[in-house]
Amino acid sequence: MNGPPLVSIFNDGVSINLNRSEIERQRAAEEEEELADHKRRQEQLANELENAFDDLDCDDTLNSSTHHYSDEEDDFDSGCDGKRTLPPASVPPPRMQSNGMMNLFDHAPATPAKDGGGPAPDDGLAVRELRLLLESKTRELEHVTREMYDQCHKHEQQIGELEKKLLIEQAEKDRANMTRDQTRELLVQSKTKISELEDAAEKLRAKVSGLEDQNVKLVAELEQKNMMLQDSLHRYRMLEQNSAQKADRHTDALLKQTEERHNAKVAMMQQQIDNLRSELDDRQQDCRRLEARYGELQKSREALLIEQSETVQRLQDQLEDSQRQCSNLLSRTKAQGDFEQERLRLRSRINALEQEQSEMRQTIHDLTHRLEKSNAELELMDSIVHGQANGADASSGDRKQPNANVTAGYTFAQRNLIGSTPNNNNRGGDGDDDGDSRVVRLKNELRVCVTGQQEKRESIRQLEANLQAKDRELEQLKRDEGETLVQMNQYKEDAFRLASKCRILEQELEKLSVEGQGAKKDSDRSSVGGSAGTHRRRSSYDVRQEALEDKIFTLQQAKLEADEQIELLEREKAQLTERCKTLDGEAGTCAALKLEVEKQKFLLADAQQECDRLKRLYIEVSGAKEELGRELSTLRAQDSAKQIAALQEQAVSLERALQLAELKASELSKLLDKEKTSHEELLKQVSCGMVASGQKKGGSVGGGGTGTASGNSCTKCIDGLTQISKLEIENLKLQSACSSQLREIGELKVQLNEQHATITELHSRLDLKAERDQLIDELKEKAAQFEQIIRNQISTNSSSATTSDSATSPIRQRVASRDQSVGTADEAAEADSGATSEDRSSATPIDQQDIRRQLREQEQKVREEMAKAFAGQIKQIEERFRAQFARFEENIDTLKTELYDRVAELKVRNQEVEVLKCAIVTEREKMRELLAQKDADARALFDKQSELMGRNMRKTRSNIC
Repeated sequence: MNGPPLVSIFNDGVSINLNRSEIERQRAAEEEEELADHKRRQEQLANELENAFDDLDCDDTLNSSTHHYSDEEDDFDSGCDGKRTLPPASVPPPRMQSNGMMNLFDHAPATPAKDGGGPAPDDGLAVRELRLLLESKTRELEHVTREMYDQCHKHEQQIGELEKKLLIEQAEKDRANMTRDQTRELLVQSKTKISELEDAAEKLRAKVSGLEDQNVKLVAELEQKNMMLQDSLHRYRMLEQNSAQKADRHTDALLKQTEERHNAKVAMMQQQIDNLRSELDDRQQDCRRLEARYGELQKSREALLIEQSETVQRLQDQLEDSQRQCSNLLSRTKAQGDFEQERLRLRSRINALEQEQSEMRQTIHDLTHRLEKSNAELELMDSIVHGQANGADASSGDRKQPNANVTAGYTFAQRNLIGSTPNNNNRGGDGDDDGDSRVVRLKNELRVCVTGQQEKRESIRQLEANLQAKDRELEQLKRDEGETLVQMNQYKEDAFRLASKCRILEQELEKLSVEGQGAKKDSDRSSVGGSAGTHRRRSSYDVRQEALEDKIFTLQQAKLEADEQIELLEREKAQLTERCKTLDGEAGTCAALKLEVEKQKFLLADAQQECDRLKRLYIEVSGAKEELGRELSTLRAQDSAKQIAALQEQAVSLERALQLAELKASELSKLLDKEKTSHEELLKQVSCGMVASGQKKGGSVGGGGTGTASGNSCTKCIDGLTQISKLEIENLKLQSACSSQLREIGELKVQLNEQHATITELHSRLDLKAERDQLIDELKEKAAQFEQIIRNQISTNSSSATTSDSATSPIRQRVASRDQSVGTADEAAEADSGATSEDRSSATPIDQQDIRRQLREQEQKVREEMAKAFAGQIKQIEERFRAQFARFEENIDTLKTELYDRVAELKVRNQEVEVLKCAIVTEREKMRELLAQKDADARALFDKQSELMGRNMRKTRSNIC
């Protein structure tokens, strides 16, 4: 317990500093009190002895009565000097005065009897009484010293227990401080995390509030737009109150619907044709690819057939060579009769060489075993040399115990020795068969893997082809959608134009009807007029009537056709809706197919790796087989004498190593003997010193106590050194564990910083996404504004065209409308030739029509370009958004996996901490057991010392008697 301060048993490198000053002060004060009590008792005993022998100091008969005890005293002194063992250090020698009992025994044999007679009986009785009194006092002294030793031992035990409790409390205090620091660190980390999360929540709240404000603004704008739409609808309804406008609108809607249906049908047919063409091209490409694959397979089959034929031919040649060799051997055996004898001789020689080889291997094995034994003995010698001082203070009667311990340790080490390598010389000759079977098995596995890989590749190709077809269909649908939007705009314009034409025709019809009625009234009034004028008027009226009837008939036919086209377009619409539904389902299947393709790609990569591994294994096995064949051929070709020489050299080297080990063991044994002798001499010197010091001080008890104290101090020092070495080893282990944990903490901090950087990057990307969405909204608004501007321009152009057409004559209007509605230039020429001489200003509407057509073409080009540009930008934005979203998801997945990994590592660390706690508890229990064992050993030593003291006292009594 008085050794150096212990090392902390926890992970931190800070040692437990105990305040030992108060304990040492208490111990010094207690020792001083004990010494004062001891001196006081000795003085009391000396005074009692003086008082007891005061009446004998002046007696003259004392010298005459002490002759009979001189020989006994001499014998007693000789026994004390020669054979008596020393009492323990705990029994203090009695301090006598100059006129005490020792002077009495010294002077007693020197005075002979005066008258030559025997001793006086009174003097003998006084001496016996004094001896009995001395024995009683010595017994009381022994009893008092024993009680004092028990009290001291109890006090030391109490002090040790208190020190243990103090150490435990200090360790618990350190552990509590460490847990407090850890909890503080965790609290700081949790607070930082909470602050970060609160900042993130505030940011998200700000974003949500911004989005809510934006949503409110959008809702307000939507309400404004709805109000504007309702106002426009109201105005539109008010404008539609006119029945003529309603009829015109109805005809315009019918014409528009028919044209839209017709164009949609044409576009659908064109799309179907394009799809069929693309499918035909795909089938042709598949067919070409399959033909190329078939050609490759045919070539590979031919190559395999050629290889098989070559292998068969080679095997046949080898069979013929072997048969030829067998026939030659048979002929040689017939020609030479002593071949069998030579073969038997060679076999016997081979067996003898194999037996010698096995014997040499056995000798090598034995020598290695002996070398391991010698190493174990050396280790045991070293351990005995280091641990011999632990039992050096035992008595001569207990000297057999170290030898027993040595033998027990030797047997334990011999039982735990490392075994030598086994002798693997008795392997059978089935190695080649095993290698061939393994090669065949590997070939079969390789073929199975190759076939499975080919099947997976074919399935992956099929899935990729299906995926590409679905992607092409989706792209085609997107293109068709864009085209339909463009055509829809065109149809809207055409419908608007046709509606204006219908209005013009209706106005012409009303004018013609009014003119016809006026003509009838004029004819009724002027029936008497000339037949030529009436005939001319009737002819013109008939022509106009016929033209109107033709227009009505064509309009009715167009209406019927439009109805039919409406029905067809409705059917096509239903088909398209079904097709869209199927395409939506196919899009989901396409996504699933993409996932399956990715999965198959991973499986293909795994299969490829497995195939490569099997190939490497096959190559390694084949190489190993070839190497084994070469080694077997070289071993068969080599001379066995070389192997025997090598084995002999190895045996000589092992014998040399064994001799060196034996020399080292002998040197160590000599050193051990020297240490034993030196230790015994030291013990003898200590015992002699103790005897001399006892003689000088007047007793032998104190010297023995110092010797035993020095021996105990030596053993305690050795135990302390061993404990210090163990604690240093444990400290190094704990330092390495702490360094590794600090390294892991640094890595975790770096990863945490990286995650913070990724989080900031994600926030910046989210900001960029918001900006991108804002730009998209602005582009959409600009596109809507541009479209509104174009519509306004179209409406202004159409209004100007209607005003110009209304300014011209009705015949020109009819001709222009016929040209636009019916269609061909020949009909327009016939109409112009059939008309009257009112064709003077026909050039101006044609120029206006050309200008309108050019304007429409330019507007259409501008719209197409804008639509393409917007579609490309939207596609790019969508692709970037998808890529960023995929990256975000990947980052989130990686962060989740890292979080799970950190949680698992934390659990592992907690488990390690629990294990360390259990180990600490077990170590404490072991230390308690060791301390209890040491206490028991100390008590046993005390009992032995008490027994020795009793023996010495009995010897002294016998000598005195």
